[in-house]
Amino acid sequence: MKIFILTLIPFFGLSQSHLQKLDVIDYTIAIEVKDSDNNINASSSILIKFDQDQPNQVSFDLVQLNELGLGMQVSGVYQDNDAVQFKQKNDELIIQMNTLPSNKQCTFKIDYSGTPIDGLVIGKNKFGNRTFFGDNWPNRAHHWFPCVDHPSEKATISFHITHPDHYTCISNGALEAVTRLKSGSTLTSYKSMHPLPTKVMVFGLAKLESDTLVHLNNLKHVNFVYPENKTEGFKDMAVAKDPLLFFESNIAPYPYEKLFNVQSTTRYGGMENAGCIFYDENAVTGNEKMENLIAHEIAHQWFGNSVSEADWSHLWLSEGFATYFTNLHIEHKYGRDKMNEQLVKDRNRVIGFRKMIELPLKDTLTQEPLKMLNPNAYQKGAWILHMLRNRIGDQAFWQGIQQYYQAFKYSNATSSDFQAIMQKNTKIDLNIFFEQWLCQKGHPILRSKLINKNGKQYLSIAQIQDSLFSFPIEVQLNSEKKETKRTLVMISDYEHLIELDFGFKVASFILDPEINLLFEKSKSL
Repeated sequence: MKIFILTLIPFFGLSQSHLQKLDVIDYTIAIEVKDSDNNINASSSILIKFDQDQPNQVSFDLVQLNELGLGMQVSGVYQDNDAVQFKQKNDELIIQMNTLPSNKQCTFKIDYSGTPIDGLVIGKNKFGNRTFFGDNWPNRAHHWFPCVDHPSEKATISFHITHPDHYTCISNGALEAVTRLKSGSTLTSYKSMHPLPTKVMVFGLAKLESDTLVHLNNLKHVNFVYPENKTEGFKDMAVAKDPLLFFESNIAPYPYEKLFNVQSTTRYGGMENAGCIFYDENAVTGNEKMENLIAHEIAHQWFGNSVSEADWSHLWLSEGFATYFTNLHIEHKYGRDKMNEQLVKDRNRVIGFRKMIELPLKDTLTQEPLKMLNPNAYQKGAWILHMLRNRIGDQAFWQGIQQYYQAFKYSNATSSDFQAIMQKNTKIDLNIFFEQWLCQKGHPILRSKLINKNGKQYLSIAQIQDSLFSFPIEVQLNSEKKETKRTLVMISDYEHLIELDFGFKVASFILDPEINLLFEKSKSL
């Protein structure tokens, strides 16, 4: 996801159900909505497999009915068609188990209803028309369906949505059926054949116009916008084919059944729902300014959706990757100078954030995932990938990216998993690189100056931050006659003195002229 649209966002506690030793294999969710109110009537079937002996009970995350009459009220639970006892407590649905079959698999069918507090956003768009959009990140899916609401627990999903027939229904996966019912409603069914984390399991209902883009690999690629924004939306979203083809050529084939880009009422600038990306309605302007946003969300289809972080502390594997692959698309389409402009902006964001708070990139300190949506996970994560690419070279970098994706597609990965695969593709020891950039707070803050001493000229580079970093930095040396030389210097101490003997007197210098290092220039002398 790109940016927040709202400034006040409630946080709801982290999932506890993911700590159980069970594997959710599939969710089948049937939901009925109507225009007369915001209530949903629903039934969810959850196929699970236990990784250990049968427990006495199992629990799923589900926000319960509150004193205002909002939330979900469960009316019945069935284990393999047999009614079982249950209770709702502390936003968990706790189910008393029957005996398990020998294969340790069973299906729980859960009937429930209520008005979602969050997660499924029901309201009006900017044109005053009624809309329904799933909006789950980071762990808000359990506001509208029972689940293990954590990115480590991935499963396939089917949505069966009964809705007024004047809406277009979009969702993850492939469209299975659209059935007109005698009641005058429509039943629309989608099924995803690939396991997804709950954060990107969604459906949407709105009055929408569609535009199908041609794709070389027969992928169904459709842009959806509000009818009132038809001209502007189709113009803005037409660019989506460019990053899609770039990522397919350099990472792997697109991982899902189709790609929908959808104008919506998401609270984020963009939300990378698997195969069904939602963009904030106000991002559509007709000024063709959506390219970077679209590239970011499409990159998430590989990194964040298919390869998902094992836990929130590894969020950079999602957001940092999507940010850097957007930059790589910029480089591919517009050249290195344009990419460098973006890298400088990203570096300034990291510098500004450090002045407010210092956090390691692998962030085990921040407990609320929403607070992790910051320049650490996005821009600093992207910068680590950029420095890694420059450290090991383009060939090893791309080979490592492709191998990492193949090893963890449709599953979960940690920062250590990524490091191990990148290490295989180079003879350079990357332990120090990853240890300092992932686990240390901050970044190098450099104080540099020219020194004349005993008839010789030196360049002094000093690190003035608390934690010592080790890194190469390129320096461009300039004479008064506009002669230039460049030299690569390895910095591993707090103070480093470089004798300047290049055949001319150095009048000025530029640190990192090619924009390859995340660092901050000290303003102190």
